Amino acid sequence: MPDHDGDGVFERRPAGRQPLRPRYRRPERPATRPASVWIVSILLVLFGVLGVIVAALLLDDAISHGEEDEVVAAAVFALLLAGAQVVAGVGVFVGWARGRTLAMLVCAANIVLVIVAAATDRLGSGQSWLAVAYNGGLLFGLAGPKISDWCR
Repeated sequence: MPDHDGDGVFERRPAGRQPLRPRYRRPERPATRPASVWIVSILLVLFGVLGVIVAALLLDDAISHGEEDEVVAAAVFALLLAGAQVVAGVGVFVGWARGRTLAMLVCAANIVLVIVAAATDRLGSGQSWLAVAYNGGLLFGLAGPKISDWCR
């Protein structure tokens, strides 16, 4: 039985037929955590914790003052989004592939929410540009090869 792909493993298959799927080997994870992983993780966790604190205060204030259901729902959504950002930051730090995906989704959701808030005059233009730049920078870092190689 010939060794068709040169990897030293002899497989039983008819002569002249190639395997249906090529086998790829993923490169090894870097030995040390890259600096970009540290930076992105710290920013995600830091602003995520800040978001959790602000959203919790907003939720407490909305409930204690008897605000409308939409305001309470928005505060709960903000709390969940900030909590997901903290989880994503920890996930990126430890190299969890789903943590990187979650971080990218959270950043994209934040960009969409900022654009909607700016379009409805809920945020000033300075705040909007700063939020889009921050989340866009995080997305750029998360899509980079160093973080991609770290998160497997």
